[in-house]
Amino acid sequence: MTWSTGSPRPPGRARLWQDPANPSQDRTTVADELFRPTISPTARPAGRRPWRPSSLVYPALLGGAAPVTALALVNAHRLGLPGRARAAVLGAGLAALAARVLVTALLLDDGTRGPGRLIGALAGGLAWLAVSATQKGAFRGYEMRGGEAGSLWGPGVLAVLVLGFAEALLVLTVAGA
Repeated sequence: MTWSTGSPRPPGRARLWQDPANPSQDRTTVADELFRPTISPTARPAGRRPWRPSSLVYPALLGGAAPVTALALVNAHRLGLPGRARAAVLGAGLAALAARVLVTALLLDDGTRGPGRLIGALAGGLAWLAVSATQKGAFRGYEMRGGEAGSLWGPGVLAVLVLGFAEALLVLTVAGA
């Protein structure tokens, strides 16, 4: 059988090898690097170890949108993510923070107790969803290269206390006005 090109091989196929004992037997395959490893052990970014994106859910639920956004931006830098991913995290965090302030100011009188705290946790959880979507793949690649996750205890507690308090102060200021 011959093809429109006049060759016994299909178009786009390359002859990789031919059996010298039987030259009429055509062994063709797509020329690609199927067995070349895609994860190289040395392609790890230098610097501080990134945090596990799934661990960022705790500052999100305990502190709200501001702590998880700040931690996620630091983590995106550590993972070497492009500016587009960082902008997506920042946009989602700002949108969640604005939604929290708006919903708390419109629906509740005192924004720090009861349902106001639940709204803050939901806003933080929504911001974390964007973080997880943008950082999970990059962190998995980091782990496959032999990297280990950094500890989130110190930065996480600090972010929850400082930025969570600032977020609560912002909500109180807007809700009290």
